[in-house]
Amino acid sequence: MEKQVWADSWDRSNTHFHRQDVHPYVLKHLTPFALMEKSIFVPLCGRSLDLVYFSQFADRVVGVEQNETLILQFFAENQLAYEKVGERYISNNLTIFCKDLFALTPNEVGEIDLVYDRASLVTLPLPLRVGYLQKMEELTAPGTQYFLTTLEYSPGMNSAPFSISPEEVGGYFPNYRIQHVESPTVPHHRLVRKFKLDYLKEHGFMMQKLHDASYASLVETASRSFYEPL
Repeated sequence: MEKQVWADSWDRSNTHFHRQDVHPYVLKHLTPFALMEKSIFVPLCGRSLDLVYFSQFADRVVGVEQNETLILQFFAENQLAYEKVGERYISNNLTIFCKDLFALTPNEVGEIDLVYDRASLVTLPLPLRVGYLQKMEELTAPGTQYFLTTLEYSPGMNSAPFSISPEEVGGYFPNYRIQHVESPTVPHHRLVRKFKLDYLKEHGFMMQKLHDASYASLVETASRSFYEPL
């Protein structure tokens, strides 16, 4: 992974990745009961408030963020005491790794019950997405749940957050059972106003991993979904 892709998006003050509240899809679909006794993994977590929500109800929450400044801001903003152990920032049942996601190992993360991806896949340009998906394959086992949000808009832009349609999601996760649970058009979204978009939809997908997928199959299906209609 190009280590600067995520960090640079913040350095350019692209703060549209950060919400000042818990995402409404989280409150609706990842309820306290659904999180009980679960281990949650949040890739490219930034300083998301969703981490605080998850830690209140889940058994264990693990995030990864290579920008140390964001991690320190997260703990300061939420008034959370923490202990730094090597690359880990630990606060009770919440651990944030300060490192490149692609350097993270299954042993470090441990068993994952649920992946929460709100601003990871949409952050990465197409050439990096297959590598990201392969890393998630490495870190998860069959049966893992995966909650994904994407933006779909027109005209497309060659910068993050990238537009990713439901058809593309089907290609990126060929070994998952996919439920398309949210797809509202958001006419007053900040990006619509800023870039004069024709429309913008914020999709939500509740998925479950059925079996492991090979790197070759991820490359093939991701390419087909992006360039050809399914």
